[in-house]
Amino acid sequence: MSKPYKWKTPFHFRDRVPDDPDVKRMSEWAAGNREFYHRFLLWLRQGGYQPTTIRQYGTAVRVAFGLLDKPHGQIDLQTDLARVRDHLRARPVNTAMHGVYCNGLDKFAQYLRVSRGLSAWETNRRALLQVNWDYYLKSLPAWLAEDVKVYVAHRRKNWKPSEQHHRSQEVASKLTTVLRWMATHAILNRLSDITPNLWEDHVAARLEAGLSLSTINHDLHDLQSFLHFLVEVGRAVCERMLRVTIMPKTQTLPRDVPPEQLRRLLQAVERATTSPHPTTRNLAIMDRAWMLLMVHSGLRTGEVRQLRLSDIDWERRLLRIEQSKGLKDRLVPVSALALEALRAYLAERCLPNAESAENRLVFIHWQRGLNAQYCQSRLKWYGEQCGVKASPHQLRHSCATLLLNAGAPVMTVKMILGHVKIDTTLGYARLYDGTVAADYYHAMLQVEQHLSGPENSAVSALSPAELLALVDSLRAGTLNATQVETVHTLRAGILALAEQATGQAQINVP
Repeated sequence: MSKPYKWKTPFHFRDRVPDDPDVKRMSEWAAGNREFYHRFLLWLRQGGYQPTTIRQYGTAVRVAFGLLDKPHGQIDLQTDLARVRDHLRARPVNTAMHGVYCNGLDKFAQYLRVSRGLSAWETNRRALLQVNWDYYLKSLPAWLAEDVKVYVAHRRKNWKPSEQHHRSQEVASKLTTVLRWMATHAILNRLSDITPNLWEDHVAARLEAGLSLSTINHDLHDLQSFLHFLVEVGRAVCERMLRVTIMPKTQTLPRDVPPEQLRRLLQAVERATTSPHPTTRNLAIMDRAWMLLMVHSGLRTGEVRQLRLSDIDWERRLLRIEQSKGLKDRLVPVSALALEALRAYLAERCLPNAESAENRLVFIHWQRGLNAQYCQSRLKWYGEQCGVKASPHQLRHSCATLLLNAGAPVMTVKMILGHVKIDTTLGYARLYDGTVAADYYHAMLQVEQHLSGPENSAVSALSPAELLALVDSLRAGTLNATQVETVHTLRAGILALAEQATGQAQINVP
């Protein structure tokens, strides 16, 4: 549970007479505003803001209460706070300080939402759900524009409400990029006018513009998904367009973080948990928890951000991941070390006084859930401390690789990571080629002896240099700590035997 913050000294409300005649003094504020102002300052302090910033933000809020002269529950987040900004702008305040005051009003608006049990998404829900169709559908025929709208509405049924606006914009943007190009380079009177020939012209233009094969193949996937949907609702399309295949490209392996670099990264986080700076220490305690969940349990970034307290089964050491990629649920085991890090974080976590939906999230920052860039930016910061470059998704790759190297069955890893297809998990299995190479060289020695036949049973042994070359090839693969130690011992033994053989040969020289 979170610990309530206690001030070293109590607040002292100095009832000063404002130098602005339009702003009422604190003793004349509407009922309840003084206590609300007190809670707002506490909220800022619990969020890690420095005393100077709190005083500056508090000044802006005092102006707001004194100018508006209404209870905090009646303050309109749009018109009233805009009036306060205009008033501050008209005062003799320099540009930098005016920006600080505006930031303070933004935080005040956020606290008003939290205190009213609202989130930014809920207060702006209707506006957010309106996709910018005027931009995306420009230059498209009216009949095609309507089909795009119907398709996006169909896709939204498979997304969480919190993701619908973002995903709708994303799908509309990607799909209409292709359709707008086609509409400006050909006459589209019907769906059957979208043909493979027109698509090939589009590909040529995209390649000439320097786009990658991966991007072009994604464009084809989006376009064919759109056409398949229209076929399902009874529309006639060009059948040949549905049979167009993606352009072949070099298949890339998932990239994990090598074990040594991963160790350095986790050590950098651990050092930060003992930092004398409170903000650095508190963030590191939280970062350690979500990073271990990614490395030990293979969670995605979105799953970390959306994890709720009710999803943790402490007794069975399981996490319930609900409606993740593809709106699928799964249970994920959690290591003892990750659970310990979670407990340490929750013991230090600060929550705002008011109840809201976001309070039930496990990981919060500045009184809100983590944004989409938080994990990436924090990994970058830690990487700069220890010389390691890693992305959040690479931590998930590392989880799969480490589990497979430790002998976990592929199907088990598939269920933990939530893969739909076994081929996705097998892609990770190809990463631990150090183990594959070791098995290959061991088997190949027996094959060579078998093929040599009885008459050549005295096969010449490999030279020390050749043995070292084989061992070095194992070191190039992705190995766990035990395998690295074994290869190191093997290499040292070969060198020792080579030195011993060299000395013996020198003794036998007549």
